[in-house]
Amino acid sequence: MWVPLRVSDMRVVSHYLGMLLMGLAVVMLVPFATALILREWDPALDYLLGAGITAVVGLAMVLTLPQPSNVNRRQAMLIAGLGWVVAAGLSAVPLVLSGNYLSYVDALFDAVSGFTTSGLTVAVDLDHMSYAHSMWRHLTHLIGGQGIVVAALSFSLGKRGGSVSLYAAEGRDEKILPNVVHTTRFIWFVTAVMVTLGTVALLVFNLLHGMSFVRASLHAFWNTVACYDTGGFGPQSQNALFYHSGVFEFITVLLMLAGTLNFNLRADLWRGDLREIFQNIETRTLAINMSILVTFTAAGMALAPYLNGPLAIVRKGVYHIISAHSGTGHQTLYAAQWGNNVSEAMLLSVVLAMAAGGAVSSTAGGIKALRLGLIFKSIVDWVKRALAPESAVLNTKYHHLTDRVLTPEVIASAMLVFILYFVTYVTGALVGAAYGFPADLALFESVSATANVGLSAGITGPGMPLGLEIVYMLQMWAGRLEFLALLVLILGTVTSLTRKLGRN
Repeated sequence: MWVPLRVSDMRVVSHYLGMLLMGLAVVMLVPFATALILREWDPALDYLLGAGITAVVGLAMVLTLPQPSNVNRRQAMLIAGLGWVVAAGLSAVPLVLSGNYLSYVDALFDAVSGFTTSGLTVAVDLDHMSYAHSMWRHLTHLIGGQGIVVAALSFSLGKRGGSVSLYAAEGRDEKILPNVVHTTRFIWFVTAVMVTLGTVALLVFNLLHGMSFVRASLHAFWNTVACYDTGGFGPQSQNALFYHSGVFEFITVLLMLAGTLNFNLRADLWRGDLREIFQNIETRTLAINMSILVTFTAAGMALAPYLNGPLAIVRKGVYHIISAHSGTGHQTLYAAQWGNNVSEAMLLSVVLAMAAGGAVSSTAGGIKALRLGLIFKSIVDWVKRALAPESAVLNTKYHHLTDRVLTPEVIASAMLVFILYFVTYVTGALVGAAYGFPADLALFESVSATANVGLSAGITGPGMPLGLEIVYMLQMWAGRLEFLALLVLILGTVTSLTRKLGRN
């Protein structure tokens, strides 16, 4: 039975949300400093104001509970569910002041898209956006990719308890190190190393292609963050197509693949242990899915009148399958080409890749390869049991970090998440179709939003219908939290209001 929320629960939630906002205000000083260094005076004022408002609101929320207590599982779910909302709401303040958004809702859309590492955007005149605002957009990918609540709060909660609950509340239940605080520090350390390596590689590429050092450095950092944290933002409206280079695409593919791996697998690679990569049911499922979808894409492109030929198949087909499967959303096609020049086989393959997603405990979205592997294995196990003698005792195992037993509870959990994603994909597509968009493109955009991918067929953009914009924000939010924290938030609120109204 669900216990209604108490005032004490909301004070705990408010306190830690306030801590999150105060940390966010500190991070806003990075685009503020960027603006000062590059003499962008108006954006500097935008971030000075945004940081001030965020810090004041955060401090007020912290003071609701001067002496914080431990966080239980339910409170952690509420903090996770609301954390992304309040962070996006205040992060949109400097964005709306930039002049690159038609309304506050549009700025909020990009903030939600950034923190959830989706990458869909409704920005106007992106090619002339200030460096400071571009910096902030990509920093939301960096923060959201590692986990906005865990990154902001786990260090302060380590000694009082509650960090484990917060870690799990964001859809992560696998610890790399025995201590959650040490786990989050390790994640940030590996991220820093990977972002540095990617930035250096792309910086060299940009300099060789004639960019100034400042612009080359910023583009390199932004694209590295967007790819490694599997977000889809780019500093130019043409996204990866702007660079027109196979070398750029190769570097970004490596970053995408690194970003879509489970953080535990990245730790194994860091330690020099390659065995887990080949034994893990999740990496095997990822490899099989990508291979099948690349094959269908190549066949469809070879038979289509446009975008055919070996070079196009690799640079357009394979690139987009990896971008979609990893949840990155970088694209080397114009949005209109998805409806006009892409074969049906490629369009469907990309939709399936987005829907499947990457690895659990990573920055990728979607259903996740582990769950798909478990569902397939459970089907095979079901057939084996049907064919086996009644006296046979079958004990099916699978390998994910360790050898595990495939229990009914594991299968049910995987199927539940699969169904929730499927229903959300279809619901968003129906809403898009109701607004008059073609059904296939509406499904494409709905899956991209829910799976936090960012590929767009042209539906998402400035001036899109307000109702559809809100639906996509809800889908990005729900998909990033894998529904649980959102359902806890909704159920807790409804139950508390019902009890309160019943007393009156």
